[in-house]
Amino acid sequence: MSKTIVVIGAGPAGLACAHRLLERGDFKVILIEKASFVGGLGGSFNWKEHILDFGPHAFHTKGGEPESLVRNLFKDDPENLIMGRKKVSVYLRSKFYKYPLQVGEVFRKFNPLLSIRILVEFIFTSIVHALVAIPIENFEIWGNKRFGRKLYRLGFGDYTEKVWKTKTSDISAKFAPAKIQGFSFIHFVKKLFKIGGEVTEPYFQTWLYPKMGSAELYRRLASKIEEKGGSIILDAEISYISHNNGKAECVEYTRNGEKVSIKTDYVISTIHLGHLGNLLVPEPPFIASHHFQKLKYISLIVVYLELNIDKVSDMHWFYLLDKSFQFNRVAEQKNLCKDTFKSNKTVLSMELTCRHGDELWNMGDEELINMAKEDITKIPIIDAGLVSGAIVKRFPNAYELYYKNFDKHADISLAYVNSIEGLFSVGRRGLFLQGDQYQSVEMGLEIGNILLQKDITDISANEYYKKYVRYVDEI
Repeated sequence: MSKTIVVIGAGPAGLACAHRLLERGDFKVILIEKASFVGGLGGSFNWKEHILDFGPHAFHTKGGEPESLVRNLFKDDPENLIMGRKKVSVYLRSKFYKYPLQVGEVFRKFNPLLSIRILVEFIFTSIVHALVAIPIENFEIWGNKRFGRKLYRLGFGDYTEKVWKTKTSDISAKFAPAKIQGFSFIHFVKKLFKIGGEVTEPYFQTWLYPKMGSAELYRRLASKIEEKGGSIILDAEISYISHNNGKAECVEYTRNGEKVSIKTDYVISTIHLGHLGNLLVPEPPFIASHHFQKLKYISLIVVYLELNIDKVSDMHWFYLLDKSFQFNRVAEQKNLCKDTFKSNKTVLSMELTCRHGDELWNMGDEELINMAKEDITKIPIIDAGLVSGAIVKRFPNAYELYYKNFDKHADISLAYVNSIEGLFSVGRRGLFLQGDQYQSVEMGLEIGNILLQKDITDISANEYYKKYVRYVDEI
């Protein structure tokens, strides 16, 4: 008889895993999703005459199986999958700068005295760190060493504290390489003095995007899963995951007031690693439970402002670095694809992070909208008088928070999960990662490949975790 596999979470990783299992194997696959839609934060919603993403989210093009999967979903109508190149800027001291920073632009727009101060601080800091072995204990020390204090505060430090609502001295240094990619100040200085140096681009710059919004990709993937006999159960809350004699054996969920139990051979969890620990029955021993509870998250509020104008700029995203702004980032989804918007109107997605249940989270929609309007009045290219409507969306525990020692908590939590045969915690949320859609789909496909093996070994699972969980030396 075919084995039963329960996948918890119908986001990118969960959908990709289920698709791979049904595409190449003989399994009974059941996806259970808390929301009323598939795609997770890669989803979309309709408002007025617009299709708005929770973001928005474009799919980075890196080749390989994840990109092939996305392209195959649109093989019969390739015109509905468009490709573009990122246009990202930062807004600092009342001026826009291309990101990654360009030497000529920075020194043309910066105050000359500020530029000199940045260079002097960088040289002084480099000498100090060359002579004295200063332990890199947190994000702040990491940033000061690589950029000098002034540039670090301007470009990264103040913004990081605003986004994560945490002092950078309390954030792990392991957070930095994951977020500040592609920019080396030493190369920046070398280019300034024309003695070499390269300023590389952060992340991947080209993307794919469905004309009907990000969610279209995951709706098509869900349809393929159901065509192949998979089940997708929406609006379902997981009650518990039971294990016996060290092996996962049952998942119970509640839907419309009814409790349903599923006997299972394997459980693939793509939900928050910290929350997974709360669902296990019997519950983890005290030490493991302690580490599950130490995993912390930041929540997200997005205020969508509709404007009576065709578009504000050509930028896809721009970051508000100054501390005077309440919001962190602004996106204009219409620049990804105009087909999701009514002509002569655009929508700005303004992102604000907070702690779940804090003052910002509990603030009324009208007050949040007024805050967003106040922020855009400080940006000359945006006319706040053109705002014709607004809507607010809240996303609890949207991003993993990398406190100091987060890696130890995640390491021990994953080790406990791995001790239960047949239970896998995968995806961005399941591995406590800060990844993109491409990586989430890739992780789902790869865990599917492992389950397709006739003899699943600890080695294959450990190799999977070592590939993605780079914040620990060994699982």
